Amino acid sequence: MTFTKASLSAELYLNHSIKNIEVSEIDWDRWQRLVDSIANIFDAPAAFITQANLKGIEILSAANKPQNPYHAGQSMGPEVNIYCHEVVRTAAPLYIKDASQDPKWQNNPELTQDKLVSYLGLPIFWPNGNPFGTLCVMDIKASDYQEQFIELLTVIRDVINSDLSHFYVRNQLLTQSYTDPLTHIYNRRGFSDILIKNRELATRLNQTLVLIYFDINQFKPINDTFGHAVGDAVLADFSARLRQSCRSCDLICRWGGDEFLMLAQIQTSAQLSGFVERLKQDSQVDDLPCYSFSYGYVFISPENTDTFDDLLALADQQMYLNKQQP
Repeated sequence: MTFTKASLSAELYLNHSIKNIEVSEIDWDRWQRLVDSIANIFDAPAAFITQANLKGIEILSAANKPQNPYHAGQSMGPEVNIYCHEVVRTAAPLYIKDASQDPKWQNNPELTQDKLVSYLGLPIFWPNGNPFGTLCVMDIKASDYQEQFIELLTVIRDVINSDLSHFYVRNQLLTQSYTDPLTHIYNRRGFSDILIKNRELATRLNQTLVLIYFDINQFKPINDTFGHAVGDAVLADFSARLRQSCRSCDLICRWGGDEFLMLAQIQTSAQLSGFVERLKQDSQVDDLPCYSFSYGYVFISPENTDTFDDLLALADQQMYLNKQQP
């Protein structure tokens, strides 16, 4: 069977691969030891921890066995009839002693191509109850596992559930600490931390980025004339316009007061001008006072080694000059 190699992602969502998370957040070594132990205890060639995500079923950890046909990072799309899809779909355990005797699996490439006739899989869940993936063991010979073996697999599955719970809670807290409560985009801390990873990723992929510094014009008079509630609404409106205009791979934040930053995968000045023009043309909420913005920017090439503070100063300086123009 042919799997698609997992692709690199700069984002983290619950339905995206967690294989792209820093190793410190998931103990991959422990997960590897777990699947290796399962394969040894069950005397089987294949054991896996998988995740159900946008790729379909992705293998996160695979037993290190010579007869194991699959490895971590491979995935199989949702349209393919494989055992793990059934576990995720039903959110229930699945034990197939001999799939060759069941017509349901006659188009399963795990059976027809890789001769994995036995399957025991348990669902893994996110703390909110949504399916995460599976813990499973497969064999090229028919099986008849005793109840204590199934119970052992259940205990190991619970360990993985506990790992996910810690990861989930940690990231929920991290999201809260990284988010501006008014605009619901990144705050200064979140932007500064994630920018480092995004720059590293762009350097590896040989991509140019642009750092854009936005400032809302005449924001203090808006606050003084209409009140802070209206001023807050203007800030929320501008952040919403930024979110609608940018791509999911772009990074935006409220840097402070009426200042916003954006780190975008924009390669040329022409592309940047087009983006800004679209942003200017986006309609604002009808019951808000009319407002405009100034901006400055600096392109960041893959070989650029300037610090974030240096880049920010350059973008800020250009934004200030633009603000002085009529």
